[in-house]
Amino acid sequence: MKFRNFLLGICVLFCLTSCENEDIDDLFQITEADLIAEESDLFSLLDRITTDDPSATDVTCIDFIYSFTVVIYNEDVDLQSSRVVNNDAEFSEVLGLVSEGQFINVSFPISSTLADGTSLVIANKDELRAAIDACIEEEQIQAVGNGTDILIECVWEVQIPDDVIFSTYTDAVFRVNPDGIVVFYYRGETYGGTWILYFIEDELHININLDTEEVVGEDWNFDWKVNLITNQIIDFQIDEDTRFILQKECEEENYCTTLFFEECELEEIPGIASFILENYIECIIVMAAPQPEVNEMGELPDPIDWILTFYNTQEDADASVNSIPTDVAIETDFQEVFVRIENPETLEFTTTLITLLSEACEE
Repeated sequence: MKFRNFLLGICVLFCLTSCENEDIDDLFQITEADLIAEESDLFSLLDRITTDDPSATDVTCIDFIYSFTVVIYNEDVDLQSSRVVNNDAEFSEVLGLVSEGQFINVSFPISSTLADGTSLVIANKDELRAAIDACIEEEQIQAVGNGTDILIECVWEVQIPDDVIFSTYTDAVFRVNPDGIVVFYYRGETYGGTWILYFIEDELHININLDTEEVVGEDWNFDWKVNLITNQIIDFQIDEDTRFILQKECEEENYCTTLFFEECELEEIPGIASFILENYIECIIVMAAPQPEVNEMGELPDPIDWILTFYNTQEDADASVNSIPTDVAIETDFQEVFVRIENPETLEFTTTLITLLSEACEE
């Protein structure tokens, strides 16, 4: 049952508008049963939905239509103050003024006819809270379901917020399977684990657990609070200092996973595929080139234009002799190739191993 369907009733809930020509005490004739205590869970729910957190507003399904008057009473049901509010920020400010033992007014019953023709009547604050809770539960189930569907469509590439200079995990990739099993691709290595979505009250969380005792596990195995989840982006964090953005990517040529490069076998030569090494240079740099280091000023060095050359043996790669042309197709079913990654300014180099594999592709 969608709580949105009776937004008009919610508008009535807080008396909609003030009347300048009527005495405020006569306007609001209430009993203690109609009041919401400051220390109650329902008051907290109403407080949360007026924050400027868009995800909280969406979860609770309540959208207030401004302007209206909020009235505060003391524990003896005596009017303390009233104020016209024009937006969520003003409403939140008023709710913040309500202290322990005070109340805000709600006029019952709240009634509406839903889109399917059924009637909805909320007779008291307990039923109102039950309606809100039911809506929250429905929205959460839908959000988790949608989140799961979104997650398994493609892969998710790790990016960093604009105010972060560098992270070694930039361009690492998460692949989430329908059963919650996750594969994390980082620096040419593959890590399996689990990925669980759930709510704590109205707060969406992603719990990641990679099956590794390496630093990768120490950096990712946490309960992450989700700030934003859309069809294209997941923004989540552990604390103020640890936050990542995952960017959805569906085109395989736009992301890098492992140093195993597969191509479809040739029609005329079953079991054999054609490989052009220069096609893999960008991914090899992402996964195997030395990482930059932030200097004492907190700045990154200028990007390095790495020189990559390819060899049949480790000895040739170390000596930089007998390199393999990068623009000539290699036809093979399986081959290991050694890559020399060299800094042209310092002549320092590192080597890595890539593997070429043919695969049978569906026509």
